[in-house]
Amino acid sequence: MLKFFELNSIRHRMLSGFLFLIMLILVIGVVSISSLDNTSRIASVHSRINKLQVYTLNLIKTDNDFFDFETTNETYFRDHQSKYLKRRDSLLVLIEKGLANAIANSEEYDYPFSRNLKEIDSLFQLYNYTFAQLEVLIFKRGFKDYGLEGEMRKHAHALELPRMNVGMIDVLSLRRTEKDFLLRHDTSYLAQFNTLSNAMLSRLLKDSSKHPDAMYHIRQYKHFFNERAIIEKQIGMSSKEGFRTELNQLTTLLSEHYFALSEDSGDRYYSIQRNARIFYIIMISGAIIFSLITSLWISKRLSEPIAKLSKLMNSVTGHPKRMEMNLNNAAEEINTLTGSFIKLMDQTNEQMREIEDKSEMLKARNMELNKLNEELDSFLYSTAHDLRSPLTSLLGIVRLMRLDNKQEELVPYLDMMKSSIQRQEDFIAQIVNYAKNKKLEIAPERLDLKKIILEIFQNHEFVDGAYEIEKYINIKEDAPFCSDRNRIYIVFNNLISNAIRYSDPEKKEKFIQIKIHITASDAVIEFSDNGVGIEKEHLSRIFDMFYRANFNSKGSGLGLFIFREAIQKLSGHVSVESEIKVGTKFFLRLPNLSVATAQLQFELPRQEAVA
Repeated sequence: MLKFFELNSIRHRMLSGFLFLIMLILVIGVVSISSLDNTSRIASVHSRINKLQVYTLNLIKTDNDFFDFETTNETYFRDHQSKYLKRRDSLLVLIEKGLANAIANSEEYDYPFSRNLKEIDSLFQLYNYTFAQLEVLIFKRGFKDYGLEGEMRKHAHALELPRMNVGMIDVLSLRRTEKDFLLRHDTSYLAQFNTLSNAMLSRLLKDSSKHPDAMYHIRQYKHFFNERAIIEKQIGMSSKEGFRTELNQLTTLLSEHYFALSEDSGDRYYSIQRNARIFYIIMISGAIIFSLITSLWISKRLSEPIAKLSKLMNSVTGHPKRMEMNLNNAAEEINTLTGSFIKLMDQTNEQMREIEDKSEMLKARNMELNKLNEELDSFLYSTAHDLRSPLTSLLGIVRLMRLDNKQEELVPYLDMMKSSIQRQEDFIAQIVNYAKNKKLEIAPERLDLKKIILEIFQNHEFVDGAYEIEKYINIKEDAPFCSDRNRIYIVFNNLISNAIRYSDPEKKEKFIQIKIHITASDAVIEFSDNGVGIEKEHLSRIFDMFYRANFNSKGSGLGLFIFREAIQKLSGHVSVESEIKVGTKFFLRLPNLSVATAQLQFELPRQEAVA
């Protein structure tokens, strides 16, 4: 057995070398299969997590649509049926099934996602429980002729009948107090209502035999109003209490957990891919180097003894045919060794060709992905246009309804409809701005910042409260300023619209101040206002997608995210300082791009600015 590995045995050395290469190929194959299997499983888990996140976002949007539309839908309160609740039930089944499968897979393969998935499952169950309670309360509260509101209205209208012989001033006082409570959510009106109703009952009690029906309706009106008040408190009369607030907080927690989980699974997926790629490179390089060294060494060990044997035979026998026969015998071994080496090289080349084929396949898939991205962008623009057209028509109809409307009680609802449509239009515009910012290349041109800022102020002059704000613009221009017009417009439009939207109504003197210093290298911008400000715990997250620092905000949570993306696209920098009830300051530094050199600058690799 030891003779098999003797150093002077060429045949055995070759066999040993081939056995080692076969073992190396087997190791590469086993590790490749294991790595591909692990990568496939991680990719499957990552894909499921992304699907769960999409389903959850759709469910949250469906819940918001339910609160926005069904709370004023008489059909819902009459039949207790809603298309939003049916859609929600379908999404709920998908999410619960997806969470169960994801948790089972994570536990089966001992992935570190199991704990996060269980936390999401717990939060999701709590979210569903809170929503169910809130839906029960809303249905019980009712609308118009249904629920507690319907019962309350029935008794209130009965008191207005002449046969009740009740003072209309007292009835109108009760109705006005009721409306003040529902509109302002102030519990002092609840106490005032009870005081007024008790006073009416006391007066009627003196001659109760003449007013039995009136006393009955007053008691019932009071009873149903107090029940309605209790439900309003449970639903939430401010942004810091009630089930709506709990639902918003749970929505935020779910978004945070999904984001962290998606990042974790993505990092793990890319880490496995990177490690597998490094392993393949090392093993293939080692196989090639080993093959070359072995070939050179064996050929040298073969040629030396054959040359010595040929010289010895020539010197001793001098018989050329015999030498030729001996050389022919030696050449067969050399030919065998050469054939084995060529076979090894063919295997190596085949592996390299497979790698090249996979690279070409990857390029083709990248081209398909780019094509899909372009189709997605086209779909986005087309969808945004198709969505805007009916919204614009609907807004025109609402305005016509306001002009023709003779019923004052419909005005708040028309205003709410107008506000909802405008919010949807703003949301669509922000999504289009985000897509344009991602897709379009930088197109520098000389800009007049003051003209752009004044144009934006003019576009916002009819926004509520805009006319009360003083505008101070100070621009020092040491050199012409060149940049991308669309992104500069996005930056200032978001700053100005937020400053107007979140101005402090308690302050008599409101202002927006813009200071700009332009040099040949950059533009330094200080944007400040004395609005409501931002709490410190929210400052680090105001640039996150869909994050809203103010619970009363009617925005989409995309504005400052798109604002930062535009600045990063321009290789700029932004920081923010804010104090609640004092105001907010944004500090920006944007590069000054000359039209002649801008193209060269943006072709070079650059690091994204950190906000």
